[in-house]
Amino acid sequence: MNDYRENDSNAIFKPSLGFIALCFLIGFAGFGYVLVTLPGLPDKPNPAAIEGGWKFALVATHVLTFVLIPLAMKVFYESLKRLNLQSGIFASQLGLSFIMVAIASEIGWHVTQDWFYQNQFTMLNFMFYFFLISAFALWADAFVMEDNLGTRLINILFAISLLAISILYPLGYENDENSAYKIPIYIALTLVFSVLTYRGYKILEDWKIILFPIFSVGINLTFIFLLDKYGVPQDGVLPDPLYLNPLFHILHDLGGTEAGVAIFTWLVYSKGKKMQNATGSTTLGSGQLASGR
Repeated sequence: MNDYRENDSNAIFKPSLGFIALCFLIGFAGFGYVLVTLPGLPDKPNPAAIEGGWKFALVATHVLTFVLIPLAMKVFYESLKRLNLQSGIFASQLGLSFIMVAIASEIGWHVTQDWFYQNQFTMLNFMFYFFLISAFALWADAFVMEDNLGTRLINILFAISLLAISILYPLGYENDENSAYKIPIYIALTLVFSVLTYRGYKILEDWKIILFPIFSVGINLTFIFLLDKYGVPQDGVLPDPLYLNPLFHILHDLGGTEAGVAIFTWLVYSKGKKMQNATGSTTLGSGQLASGR
C-alpha cells in the first residue's frame, strides 16, 4: 500500500479527501438529527448557583483552554513539518479548533446551569461531547503515516461511533435523562484516546505518552465519578459542603482534559525540537512561537 502522505504532496485535493468527507457526512448526519430533536436549554431549573470565588475559578479554568489551544496549534504546525507529517497538519489544526468549539459549547451549557454542574441532556452538552470526540479523532488522524485498510476502518469506526451516540443521546433524554445512555460517549472517547496514544507513541517514541491517557481518561473520569457521587444532589438533597460541586468540576477540567492536552503538546514540541537539532535547523524556540513565524 502506497503512503498517500508522500504521493501528490503538492495536490490540494488528494484521493483520501473523498473518504474523509464520507466520514464527516456520517458523523454530522447524527449531529443534524440531534439538532432537531433536543431542547437547547434544560427543562428544569438548577437547584443551586455557584457564586463568588468558586465561580471565578470555574470561569478561569474553562477560559484557559482558549490560551492553551492556540499555543498547541502553533506547536503542532511547526513540529509536524519537522516530523515529515505535513499532510497531517490540516487534521491537527481542525481537531484543535474543534476542541475550542467543544469548550465554547460547554461554557454555554454551564452558564444555563449557573455553573452548578448537573448531568443533563441538552443540545449544548451534546455539542461538547460531539466536537470533543471529533477533535481527538482528527488529532489521531494527524499521526497517520500510511493510508491503508486499517486506518480507514478506524476512521469509519470513529464516524459510526459519532452516529451511534447521536442516536442514543436523545433516547437518554426521553428516558428521564438516564445517564446510562452517555456510557457510549465515554467508550467512544476511550477508543479515540487509545488510538491517539498508540499513534503518538509510534511517532514520538517516548514512553511519557502514557501520561496523556492517564490524565485525559483516568484522572478525568475519576473526578467525574467523584462529582456525580459527592458533588450533585442525591435524592433532592444538595451536596454538603456545596463547594464539592465546583471543586471536582475544576479538577476534572484542569487535571484531566487540559492537563492531557498540555502533556501531549509538550511531547510533540520536544520531538519537533529534537528533530530540528538533529538536522541542524533553527531550533523551535519560544521566540519563534511568540513571533508566529
